[in-house]
Amino acid sequence: MKIKKTIYSVVTFAFLLYTYLSLVAFDEGIVGFTMKNGSKLGCVCHDFSPDNRVSVLISGPSTIYANETITYTLRISGGPGVAAGCNIAVSLGEVFTSLLDTTLRRDESFPGSGFELTHKDPKVFIDTVVEFTFEYTAPNTPNVTDTIFAVGNSVNLDFTSENDKWNFAESFLVNVIDRPLPVELESFTATVLSNSVELNWRTASEMNNKGFDIERSAKSGSWQKIGYVKGIGSSNVPTAYTYKDKSLKSGNYEYRLKQIDFNGDFNYYELSNAVTIGNPNSFLLMQNYPNPFNPVTTIRYEIQQSANVSLKIFDMTGREIMTLVDEFKEAGYYKTDFNGGNLSSGAYYYRLEVIPSNSFGAGDFVDTKKMLLLK
Repeated sequence: MKIKKTIYSVVTFAFLLYTYLSLVAFDEGIVGFTMKNGSKLGCVCHDFSPDNRVSVLISGPSTIYANETITYTLRISGGPGVAAGCNIAVSLGEVFTSLLDTTLRRDESFPGSGFELTHKDPKVFIDTVVEFTFEYTAPNTPNVTDTIFAVGNSVNLDFTSENDKWNFAESFLVNVIDRPLPVELESFTATVLSNSVELNWRTASEMNNKGFDIERSAKSGSWQKIGYVKGIGSSNVPTAYTYKDKSLKSGNYEYRLKQIDFNGDFNYYELSNAVTIGNPNSFLLMQNYPNPFNPVTTIRYEIQQSANVSLKIFDMTGREIMTLVDEFKEAGYYKTDFNGGNLSSGAYYYRLEVIPSNSFGAGDFVDTKKMLLLK
């Protein structure tokens, strides 16, 4: 008696499941029936066995970058050829509906089983095929092989399972690779020229390279942008770049490049060693620049050792016009701007006087140079 009751229960459950799958699941689609978990049920609501007269084909790139999203297509042909449905699943990555196809929906067969795709409504054949378009996102981990699974059916839309056919798609393997850096940097060096640093770098190849922000740090971890050099986009030809960081004070500096793609992504390339700007080897007053000027020019000078510094402006008669600097300064490289906006055009002199704070090293230093204001 118990055996008969058990058999009756199993038959009843099977009948109810078959009825649900036949009357409800096809209209709304169903997930969990691919070979992802070794299941061989497939579209049993339409027939108990797959049929080779139905072709189900996944198409798209077989190699993509980790975490990249690519559009794929599921094509169904053969069978009654009136309408079709599907179930799409993946092992490691994720599948999503595409804006190019509003006939798919995303669902789980049970919580935690992983989201898959199925049809919202049967999709009508166009000529001899039906195509479903979907998005596949590769896993974050490179150097793995992922698998996309699918099952598709071809039906006659007579609201019964009679003569409906289905088949599995051949499992589609996707090689997930590491995304290469957009720029392959061959070298990155720095050369000290007095109190300036010339940066030189060379790329072996570039892909989607918008350009480079040049960043400097006088204190470890505290970076600031000091310049920008435009990239050449994409190229397999070696390319050389240079940037000069001028008028630095004595001290240690670190440099790095922030390479920026056209899509906003970026990577950093740091100079391997810190750069040292030492103290000047002598006292020096440089020619102002620009010269002639109107109305502002820059005067640069170098102090070999700590000293009292005076920098003054005189007219052609020797009359003092202005004092630009009158203070104690440590050894180093300096510059100051002179604005002659309130002066008339003509020649002027500027004089640097340096009185070292001790008797060691060089003695007093005085130098005078001529500049020309043209308005």
